[in-house]
Amino acid sequence: MRRLRKISMRATAMNSDITISLSQVFWIVGGVTAVAAFLKWAMAPIKKIDDHETRIKVLEKAEQDRKATDRYTTKALNAIVNHMIDGNGVDKLREVRDEYQDQIINHL
Repeated sequence: MRRLRKISMRATAMNSDITISLSQVFWIVGGVTAVAAFLKWAMAPIKKIDDHETRIKVLEKAEQDRKATDRYTTKALNAIVNHMIDGNGVDKLREVRDEYQDQIINHL
């Protein structure tokens, strides 16, 4: 029974026996596991902060794109209303149409 509880290793450089009990192995493994769990817990907020910053940048970019699209849509509606009122401004309508198509093609 005692033989099962002890793990013997022979150190070749010192020519001496080193005996480690099974309970000592469990203590060492448990300590390493506890340190690893603590480090994982301590580093988690840093990862979350980086993830949040990335999300914020993506959302800000999407907001800028939406505002640009809204701006072009408003210009197009304004040109249509002006054309309906006075019947002129066909060149302005074509110019706004080209800008609007460019915006749609490049940003959507």
